[in-house]
Amino acid sequence: MALLHATEIPANLTGTKARWVETSLIPSMFLTICFLIGVPGNGLVVWTILSTFPQRSFTIALILNLAVADLMVMLTVPFWIYYFVKDWVFGDFMCRFLIYLVYLTVYASIFSITLLSLHRFAVVVLPFASQRWRKPRGTHVVLLAVWLLAGVFSCPSLIFSSSQMTKGQCSDEFYEFDGQRLAVNIVETLFAFVIPFAVLAVCYTYVMRKIRTLKNHKKMKTGKLIAAVVGAFFVCWLPYHVLNLIIISALLLKYAKPEVTQALLDSIKTLTNLHGAVAFLSSCINPILYAFAARSFRGGLRETNFAKLFEKVHNDTEEKSAKDNTVSMQTL
Repeated sequence: MALLHATEIPANLTGTKARWVETSLIPSMFLTICFLIGVPGNGLVVWTILSTFPQRSFTIALILNLAVADLMVMLTVPFWIYYFVKDWVFGDFMCRFLIYLVYLTVYASIFSITLLSLHRFAVVVLPFASQRWRKPRGTHVVLLAVWLLAGVFSCPSLIFSSSQMTKGQCSDEFYEFDGQRLAVNIVETLFAFVIPFAVLAVCYTYVMRKIRTLKNHKKMKTGKLIAAVVGAFFVCWLPYHVLNLIIISALLLKYAKPEVTQALLDSIKTLTNLHGAVAFLSSCINPILYAFAARSFRGGLRETNFAKLFEKVHNDTEEKSAKDNTVSMQTL
C-alpha cells in the first residue's frame, strides 16, 4: 500500500516547484506541527498516568497503551520530514525498521481504540464475563496480545520495504507482482479500518443508547470523551483508506480496463504524501482532546488537570462495573 505511498517520489524528482510544494513541503510542514504537539502531548499523558495510577483500570491501561503507541510513531516523524524535503540517507536497515515501527504502532493504536469500545460494551452487556480480563493479569495479557497481533499484521512492511540509496528512496512497496500489493492492501483495509470501525459503530450505538436510558450524565461525559477519540481517529484515517480503496480498484481493473487504472493512479500521485501526513495527525490529536476535557477541572498545572480527568475516567469505569455486578447478583 501503503502508509508511505509517495515516499517513492523524492523531492529532487518531482519535476516542478509546484509539485514539490504539494508532495514535499506541505506534508513536511504538517508533520512538523504534528511532531511539536504529539511528542510533548503524548509524553505528558504517559507521565501523568504512570505517576498517578500505580493500579490502573482496564480503560486507563488502554489509554496509556494508546499514548505510548502514538509517542513511538511521533518519534519517527523527523526522519520522514527530512526524507520528504531531501532524499533518504539513513540506510536500508533504518528504512525497514522505521516503516515497520510506524505500522506496528498504527495497528496497536487501532486495536487499543477498538478494545476501548469493546470494553465499554462488555461492561454494559457482559459485566461478569468482562471481569476476567479487567483484572491486572488479564489486562497485561490483553495488552501483550495487542502488540503481538500488531507485530504480525506489520510483517509485510518488513518484507516489501527497502531503500534505494542511488535514487534516495525509502519505500514499502517493492512488490514482485501486483497480486502481492493487492493482498497487502486488502488485508490492511479490512483489519485496520473496515472491521475495527464496524465494531466501533455497533458498540457505541448500543452503549450510548443504554447510557441515555439510565440518564447518567457523569457516565455520558466519559463516554463522549472516548467517542471523541474514536471519531478523531476515524476522520484522520478515512482519507488514507479511501486512497487505499482507489489503489485496490486500480489493481483489480488493471487488465480489464488499463486506461481506467492509469487514470486512477495518476489522480492520486500528488495526494499520497498529504494523506499520509493527515494520518499522522491521529497520533497527536488525543492529547488535545484530553486537554479540552480537562478544562472542566481546576488546577494550577495542566498535568494536574490531566490527572483529575483520568481519575474521573478510572472511577467512572470502575463504578460502572461494580454497579452492574451488584444488579446482576440481585437478579440471580
